[in-house]
Amino acid sequence: MDDVIADLDTSTFRPVEGFAVRLFPRGGRLGDGLRFIDGEDTVLAEFSWWDNVEVTLRGWTLDDVPLGTPREPFFESDQCWLLLIWREGEDVLIAETDDPGDPVFERRSRVPASAYLDAWKVALREVSLRVRGVWK
Repeated sequence: MDDVIADLDTSTFRPVEGFAVRLFPRGGRLGDGLRFIDGEDTVLAEFSWWDNVEVTLRGWTLDDVPLGTPREPFFESDQCWLLLIWREGEDVLIAETDDPGDPVFERRSRVPASAYLDAWKVALREVSLRVRGVWK
């Protein structure tokens, strides 16, 4: 994957303000899903295959959140989807495409690393409060 990242012009990644990690109800037995949004609630990336996120995240710490390096980015894919996340300097870069065979990465976001980690802290705290019955 580092060759894919090496070919990307990271100056084209859109700076994001108001970054958040959002759990959302999928309905039925699918539980919650997870997406990244900006301050205007625009979806930056979504883990479309990941059901029951609230269950998985119960045991997570910041060491578990999706984050890699330019040489070894966090990589996740499904039939028609590819997501890469890595830290570059003081930013986290998020690249998502609906065509993993020819990754053009239609969605490219640049988030300050501190904002990325703070958003994950909020999401993990929300899951923790749900488990204790404090969050609805």
